[in-house]
Amino acid sequence: MIGFFGGSFDPVHLGHLNSAQQLKKQLNLTQLFLMPCHTPVHKKCLTFSTQQRLEMLEIAIENFPELSIDTGEITQPVASYTIDSLKRIAKQYPQQSFGLIIGMDSFNQLSSWKNYQTFWQYCHLIVVGRPGQEKIADTYNFTQVKNKAALNNQASGLVYFSQTKLYDISSSDIRGILFNDASSGKIPAQSNLAELLPIGVINYLKKL
Repeated sequence: MIGFFGGSFDPVHLGHLNSAQQLKKQLNLTQLFLMPCHTPVHKKCLTFSTQQRLEMLEIAIENFPELSIDTGEITQPVASYTIDSLKRIAKQYPQQSFGLIIGMDSFNQLSSWKNYQTFWQYCHLIVVGRPGQEKIADTYNFTQVKNKAALNNQASGLVYFSQTKLYDISSSDIRGILFNDASSGKIPAQSNLAELLPIGVINYLKKL
């Protein structure tokens, strides 16, 4: 099975990267792709451009060689709808089952996503916990499994709630530090970015 970890990555941070690294190992994925969107449908305008976000991802995975980048969304000059990506991936990897990796916050809002009722036909759903987010009852036509090995027993339609270590970091917190606006996140503005971002990304940001 391969995994696709979607997001705006505005900017990518160690929470994203460490979670992805753990998931690849925990689920024994043959590949794990970070899949940055072009224009997110459910978020406000992004801080960093498409090119900047992609360049930061490329820099970030230099120290995470087990991770890859899928550019299928970010290179499209339109809003990113997950259903379109699922259809594209299914065609691109016809012999592979794949898991869509999302956070608990996104899972709890899945009913607002375009054609969410049909996601189960294309993929498994891997849900990563987020601090302060509790799982709602709805599984959106997916069948919940508690044993990760079950993900290899069928091509799609299962949801697995990962026990991956939680990282209480968000891109909005990072932006609060970068722009010295502590009110926009829960991490103090004077925090050390080296604990939150790969050093290569920090150096990139300093040059902007």
